[in-house]
Amino acid sequence: MSEEEKSKKGKSLWGPLLAVPAVFFLAPLGIGLYLTHPFPAKSTKNPMDFGLKFEEIEFFNRKDQVKLSGWWIPATSKQSKKTVITAHGYMNERAMEGIEGLQLAKVLSKQGYNVLMFDFRNAGKSKGRTTGLGYFEKHDLSAAIEYSIQKKKQKMIALLGWSMGASTALIAGCEHPAVSAIIADSPFSDLEAFLKENLSYWTKLPKKPFTPFIYHSMRKLLKIDPTEVSPITNVKNTKGKSFLLIHSKTDEAIPYTESEKLIQSISSDNHKELWLTEDGKHINSYLLNKEEYEHRVIQFLNKYLRVG
Repeated sequence: MSEEEKSKKGKSLWGPLLAVPAVFFLAPLGIGLYLTHPFPAKSTKNPMDFGLKFEEIEFFNRKDQVKLSGWWIPATSKQSKKTVITAHGYMNERAMEGIEGLQLAKVLSKQGYNVLMFDFRNAGKSKGRTTGLGYFEKHDLSAAIEYSIQKKKQKMIALLGWSMGASTALIAGCEHPAVSAIIADSPFSDLEAFLKENLSYWTKLPKKPFTPFIYHSMRKLLKIDPTEVSPITNVKNTKGKSFLLIHSKTDEAIPYTESEKLIQSISSDNHKELWLTEDGKHINSYLLNKEEYEHRVIQFLNKYLRVG
């Protein structure tokens, strides 16, 4: 074999060898970077499009001073001391346009509830470049609760969240004494366990060997410990709250068994309800069951929202 042939053979061997670390290390790092720093979703509609009066508001996360933006939608009938704060899902925005969240806000407003809809960090008009999958967002939601109490003088606070926002609502709602009622639509029960089991749904890559690499790259990029985002731990240790969990049996993104685990972990010191819907994709229960969804939510709030 000539020297030229040997050189070509050596080069052909180096190519595949160099491609291995690129696939198993650089690709997971890139995916982790995208999942933790997604492009912010923007709202294209506002409450006025639904005949609602509203106020553009801003407040700050007290932990790291990230500026958050939202809407204050007052109850249409009269001045109210009852407020529902919504918490949107991952890669979503305050209006939850994909499931017509503003239509639900209109129903709540007509029923005598103020509604605060806001963007988590790195979403909509809020600042920040990192999405924390609940780790940072629980502090964002706590800031919204404090805004309602201090700036708007509210006495009764309920939280209504979807997906990541549902899990965040369970954490922040259990931790904040002013919150008495929590509605969680399609939550995960524990972030670490959920990512290790279901990350492949979001990455579209096989669980083995990619999930461990992507999971650890996300941890490094976020500089968080996912074990600290555990709604099931929060609900186990809370008393005197009321919970309504909603989940579709055909949810592929977050299995309905996550809500079943949560509801089973809520102690008898709290009121708890679980509504499992049929044939809906992730967080589509409202789209497919508008009248029943509105009825159940209003009935729950009318009965269990009280001074925290």
